[in-house]
Amino acid sequence: MKNETEKMRELYDQWQTQGISKQAFCNQNGMGYHKFNYWVKKFRHKNVAPVAPTRGFSQIPVQQPGVVEQNQHLLAAISFPSGARIELFGSLDASFIRKLIL
Repeated sequence: MKNETEKMRELYDQWQTQGISKQAFCNQNGMGYHKFNYWVKKFRHKNVAPVAPTRGFSQIPVQQPGVVEQNQHLLAAISFPSGARIELFGSLDASFIRKLIL
């Protein structure tokens, strides 16, 4: 059975990899913001290395539909640690996505 420190460390690692705000993460996981924030500060204070975010670009294969309809479907969503989120609809080229991120 895991103790509370181990459970909170797992949640902390999950939050680090998801790139969403602490508040959004707490809402998704049904936990109190202040309790989670306490553990975030504790792990950072102890210099516990967070999961390193990946940097750069990765190729994402996308199948292009033959015809783009009026009601386009979400192709991708990019979430940043600050809580900002970019949602991409329709057909986009890589240079446009790069301009959004950089």
